[in-house]
Amino acid sequence: MRLLLLVLCTCIISLCVHAQKKVIDHSVYDGWEAVGERSISNNGKFVVYAVNPQEGDGNLIIQASDNSYKKQVPRGYGATITEDSRFVIFKIRPLFKDVRDARIKKKTPPEMPKDSLAIIELGKDSIVKIPSIRSFRIPEEGSGAWVAYLYEKNNSPLTRPAARPDSITQISNMMRMADSLSRIVDSIRNKANEAKTNGIASLQPARTTSKAPVRVAERVEEGTELVLRNLHTGAEKQFFLVNEYLFNKTGTVLLVETSRKNADSVVTAAVIRMDLSSAKPDTIFRKFNDARSFVINDDGTQLAFIAERDSAAKAQQKFYKLYYYRKGMD
Repeated sequence: MRLLLLVLCTCIISLCVHAQKKVIDHSVYDGWEAVGERSISNNGKFVVYAVNPQEGDGNLIIQASDNSYKKQVPRGYGATITEDSRFVIFKIRPLFKDVRDARIKKKTPPEMPKDSLAIIELGKDSIVKIPSIRSFRIPEEGSGAWVAYLYEKNNSPLTRPAARPDSITQISNMMRMADSLSRIVDSIRNKANEAKTNGIASLQPARTTSKAPVRVAERVEEGTELVLRNLHTGAEKQFFLVNEYLFNKTGTVLLVETSRKNADSVVTAAVIRMDLSSAKPDTIFRKFNDARSFVINDDGTQLAFIAERDSAAKAQQKFYKLYYYRKGMD
């Protein structure tokens, strides 16, 4: 009898435990979380790590090693702590739902949701967010004062739509347009009266000597806006039409490569070297079609790269040359 009761109790307990277990399927897998990227500040006082589900929005955790401070930033990733252990800089992804909906609607790359840049001073709650950022960089070593970030094209001042003028400005613009049209009508009327008096031949343009056709420059993929920010002071400097940029290892020099502007033949492609101590940019190379593979030495006094100046934009084969620069060269 006791044996029978023991068997019954065991069966009942087993059934209860089995009934409480959650069924494992694909919906459960998506919710499983894992620790991703992680880093520690140079002074050992802060740790930064990401906790991400298999699918969906994760979190970036910024925490003091003594548990006196903790901040969680949804969708943060790609975190970098500055050399002086004062700031953490990272990107914030768009909502997973927004990206998925945009893909379902087959939006083009420029229409897709974009990442933001975030800057946090470690130990503080405030956060600086900058929308629509393509990339950012900080020096490997140095004072920890500098960050450079490149905007996506749809948020650059070069492509940002102008603000709509107020009603008074719109009326003034319409009045100016009406005055211009009135002057054009008067000019046409005067030409018609001249033709009545002197004949239709008086309206024929004077013959001019033929000139050689002007070569129209091929269109290029223009760069976008780059911002250099001093994290300690908040001061910023903008560069426009930027394609590529990099710091030297010790963070004393910023190198910037810009494209030419399709609508303005005066604005040519250039390689700019900026000494961060003096904040003075110096153009060291210009008038090229493409430049790449930049290499700069640790102290920023020498650099090398390849560039081509003569090939057509759609040429199948382009010929690059190696260029070298040393501080103090013309």
